[in-house]
This record gives sequence, structure tokens and C-alpha cells, in this order.
Amino acid sequence: MKIALACSKGGHLQEMYKLEDAWSKYDHFFITYDSVRTRALKDRKYLITHPTDGCIKYVLTIMWQIPKVILEKPDVLLSTGMGWTDIFLFPVCRLIGTHTIYVESLANVDEISGTAKLVRKFANRFLVQWPKLAEEIGAEYHGGLL
Repeated sequence: MKIALACSKGGHLQEMYKLEDAWSKYDHFFITYDSVRTRALKDRKYLITHPTDGCIKYVLTIMWQIPKVILEKPDVLLSTGMGWTDIFLFPVCRLIGTHTIYVESLANVDEISGTAKLVRKFANRFLVQWPKLAEEIGAEYHGGLL
């Protein structure tokens, strides 16, 4: 099994590593924003320019990296949040038959993030960290994952 791990370069990357037991024993690669921290990752990775570094650069790196992800043909896409990039990744991965899983951040207690609202319809599984939130929006809750 091959797993694509999508997360931003800060707290979402830390959250992904809290799920390491679930993905580390499988063939995996990261899709994340380019930074000093993510360049240092020992795992295989596809780095994308952050949108705040310039819209044109961001779109160009998306256009460059997404086809590489398609060629990888991951069995699973696991995301702890990657902002606008998830909005591109989830529909593309669903189109190529990848099972998609979105884990909403532990920080979102009362409502889901804007990104989560947009990618939810493309996620095969949508998990939140708080039982009340799961009940309110009809999402999956399996205890604190992070």
C-alpha cells in the first residue's frame, strides 16, 4: 500500500507525525509546502511553494507536482490539512481512485476549517477530534487521534 501524506509545514506536520504509527510501515511520501523544515524531511516528498510566496509561483508548483502525485498513484491520501492545496489534491486523488481521508485539526473545536468544508465532499472518510463537533456536522469521531 502506498500512502500520500498531505500537510502544511507547521502544526499540521506535527499532527501528521502524531499519526505516524498508522502510515510509517507503508510506502509513503509527503506533499507539503517548501520550507527549511520540510526540506530536511528524510522521507520522499513533493514540495509546493506556499500561496503567500506568490500566486503565480504557487500555481506553477501545483501544476508541476500534482502530475507527479498522479504518477505515484497512491492507494490512500491522508491529510491533516494543507489549505488550498487540499482543494486541488482531494478531487484529483478521487478521480484516480485513491481513498481519501481528512483528519480535521485538534484546534478546531466548535466548527471545521474553511478547507475542511471544501474538501469534505471529496473525502471518503472525514474525521474530527471532538465528539460534539462530530455530532453537529455528522462527521466521524473515534476519540482523540492526535
